[in-house]
Amino acid sequence: MSRAPGPKAPIIPGHAFGGWFLLAALWGLAAVAVVVWAAAGLAALLTGGTVAPLGTEFIADVVHGRTADAWPGTPTWAVAGIAAVLAVAAATVALPVCRAVLRRLPTPADPVAALARNPRLAVFQALPTARKAIRLRASLAGRKPHDLQPEEIGLELGEQLLPRGRGPVLYSSWEDTEVDLMAPRSGKTTARSIPHVLSAPGAVVATSNKEDLWAATAELREQRGRVWLFDPQSITYQPQRWWWNPLRVLATVEDAHRLAGHFVLTVEDPSKRDIWGPAAQDLLSALFLAAATSGRTLHHVARWLDEPAVPTPCELLTEAGFHLLASSLRGAQNGAVETRDGIYQTARTATKALRDEAIMAWVTPCDLPDFDPYDFARSTDTLYLLSQNRSAAAPLIAGLADLVMRAAKREAERMGGRLDPPMAVSLDEAANICRIADLPELYSYMGSRGVCLVTILQSYEQGITVWGEHGMAALWGAATMKLIGAGADSPRLARDLATLVGQHDVPVRSLSYGERHAGEQISLRRQDILEPAAIRALEPGTALLLATGVRPALLKLRPWYGGALAGDIAAARDRAVARITAGAVQHAETGAAAVRRARGADRRHPYGDLTGAGESSDGGEAGR
Repeated sequence: MSRAPGPKAPIIPGHAFGGWFLLAALWGLAAVAVVVWAAAGLAALLTGGTVAPLGTEFIADVVHGRTADAWPGTPTWAVAGIAAVLAVAAATVALPVCRAVLRRLPTPADPVAALARNPRLAVFQALPTARKAIRLRASLAGRKPHDLQPEEIGLELGEQLLPRGRGPVLYSSWEDTEVDLMAPRSGKTTARSIPHVLSAPGAVVATSNKEDLWAATAELREQRGRVWLFDPQSITYQPQRWWWNPLRVLATVEDAHRLAGHFVLTVEDPSKRDIWGPAAQDLLSALFLAAATSGRTLHHVARWLDEPAVPTPCELLTEAGFHLLASSLRGAQNGAVETRDGIYQTARTATKALRDEAIMAWVTPCDLPDFDPYDFARSTDTLYLLSQNRSAAAPLIAGLADLVMRAAKREAERMGGRLDPPMAVSLDEAANICRIADLPELYSYMGSRGVCLVTILQSYEQGITVWGEHGMAALWGAATMKLIGAGADSPRLARDLATLVGQHDVPVRSLSYGERHAGEQISLRRQDILEPAAIRALEPGTALLLATGVRPALLKLRPWYGGALAGDIAAARDRAVARITAGAVQHAETGAAAVRRARGADRRHPYGDLTGAGESSDGGEAGR
């Protein structure tokens, strides 16, 4: 009979367990002989005896009990006692060492060992990435690669996982773009967003649906430049300190069409978005451009959407010279009632932010400073875009992020093609709060302009719901860096990743038994380095890296609380949390006072005003 135990490693790894065992036994016997001879030598020194030289004769004398020849004049009891002490001391040292070595030795099917044999991964280490940074950034010309600080090199990816522990830290360069697929509580904020925001040398755009990113980084980023917080839903309970005019930069039909696309993409009903979405986008483009060219605001756009037959937008477009767009808008207004109502209702659904006074306060002219995207692109400021998931403010978040990136592209062209210092854009929860319609296209060229995009999604399917199957495939293909963290629950993605990681040969030990003998045979079996189940079971804080032109690698992410700035970040976060708490208390008190005032104003006697004043007043008003 025979059986194949599979690729499970024996106690001593190797292809021939019997040979390794025999070799270990021989070395063990030699070690025993050395211990006995050393004990005899120490005993001879203490008692005044002698000991024979170490060799075959000494071993033969000990084995046959001829102790008088092995150590003449030395008591055997002294030799035995010292030998016992030496054996215990040697075992005390050797056993933990052997245990540690065996624990570090890779098993035949160890994926970490298989992926660690990747010499081309060295191009992402600090020194090669520093040389690349000097080549890409004109401001670093003449600097030595060894002299560059980590934040000047690039954005940190993590530490390479090796069979014997962690390897070198790997970086993405200032021309790379990145897509991260990470489930909630897998290190998205602590190991990706926060380190990226704090290490970026230039301007930073960061999106989030929670206050933790702003709380941990805003105070430290304020040491480099101004902090711009766009928080129309009071996630941080901080007062508004600036405003932004989405219409100010609209000068062409294409500009207006891009802005309208951010709104239409937030329509949750796919059927309505597919049927009425293109027409609603054309309608919003016309209304936005009519308001922009005439100095009006988004409040006028909201009123025009409520009155489909109003001629004002068409007249304004005609006066501004957009005759074709005015004709198209007039055709939509004069079309079939059912068609017109479907288009306008979809447009109203997409622009629900225009009916929220709290959100509109951030995009309506006021006495606060006006945000200039071009000045921001040249600065080292930080822009935080906060919004709750799938909220009415999402299209404004996407529009502002898109505008800043296009402004950075324009500034890069003025600098000779590349922005220096580069801009870091961290789009966390991009599928929920920052749906930029042509984000896959931006990925194809923004890296070459010095705009380092990092889009963080919870799953591959989440991207499909926003950009479609082909759009998500384009985004995935255009990203030069892809990180897959813990919680990749998509069976299709796990199978695709297992295929991309590849296969390796695993030794399989087969045992056969006969009547009088047992045999062992070693064969090789081809199997996946990482099976889909293993990809699904990646531990939090661990990620699979897919980099262009390099075999995949396993990384250990480095959260902020394990870095050199952990104390400063924690202290700044605590102060920010105190500010958030104070703002929340004040917000609650203000809201309660407003409710009490409203209730007091609405309190009336159940039978009206018994003095008759109210009745005469009403009657007089009715008579007039």
